[in-house]
Amino acid sequence: MLLSVSLTHAGVYDEDRTGGSDHPIISRYAGSILYMYGEENYGVARTLVSNKGQLLEQTAEGKISNKVYWGPKGHDALAIFRNYQTALRDAGFEILYQCETVQCDKDRTQTKIVRWAQAAHWNDNGSNDYYIIRMFEYKPGFHYIYARKIGSAGTVSVQIALRSGDESDKYSQGRVQQFIQIIETAPIAQGMVSIDASTIGASIKREGKIALYGILFDTNKAVIKSASNPTLEQMAKLLRDEPALKVFIVGHTDNQGSVEENLALSRKRADAVVQILNTQYGIAADRLQSQGVANFAPVSNNLNDEGRTKNRRVEMVAR
Repeated sequence: MLLSVSLTHAGVYDEDRTGGSDHPIISRYAGSILYMYGEENYGVARTLVSNKGQLLEQTAEGKISNKVYWGPKGHDALAIFRNYQTALRDAGFEILYQCETVQCDKDRTQTKIVRWAQAAHWNDNGSNDYYIIRMFEYKPGFHYIYARKIGSAGTVSVQIALRSGDESDKYSQGRVQQFIQIIETAPIAQGMVSIDASTIGASIKREGKIALYGILFDTNKAVIKSASNPTLEQMAKLLRDEPALKVFIVGHTDNQGSVEENLALSRKRADAVVQILNTQYGIAADRLQSQGVANFAPVSNNLNDEGRTKNRRVEMVAR
């Protein structure tokens, strides 16, 4: 029934989907019709970047806006793609990866975008819509671009995928389908959620570990800052509440500097945490074991400050 309703709408290309509009950051290609839209106040989107010739998957977090447009009749995919490229460059965006049909096929870009677009949040039962379910699937003329702009108010990421229209489809009538996703990442106010012993314990029971971002150090140093005390107190409380629990304290760094330097730094930071838990909080030394793994186990990319910040952490791991 949902598919039937969606296909009924699919023949209507002379007006936008009710309640939808262009995003203020990037407008539609002139003459296009807004077919479907959706928003998330805060979510995670997958994107593609090129680093030294290698194609990598990344995540971007923030407010997410999803749009699907059908282009005007008689306009081909390449012309529409060129317009988006120019608009992003003119607006000061850095292009992190882009491909046209041949390169997209080689990189298997289309296969990835199909999954991500289908999994995106859509209003008006959009996730059950025929053209969302089949978005870009086995369609020619695929193009993709991902770009980012960093400003004082936060980071804006834009990814656009489009493919040539299918002349044999009586509903789309050869129009170019365009998927546009905008992710707006504003600086997050820290300290709004405090981590306590029960949170640490629940994560260790569930996943065997927890990443702790409240253990703070100066750059390239292993002296623990006093602002780390609330997290240290909760770590110690858990260990006192769970006297049989033994843990590894594992230091992680980003990829700045040499591997040898990062191994030494990550180990020294883990040692510092073990020492303070033992000497100041009374946790027996035989329950604590330190280790440093440098940047061998990242949880994000190391291509920007946001990713590197996530990678610099102390983990508490059950032994």
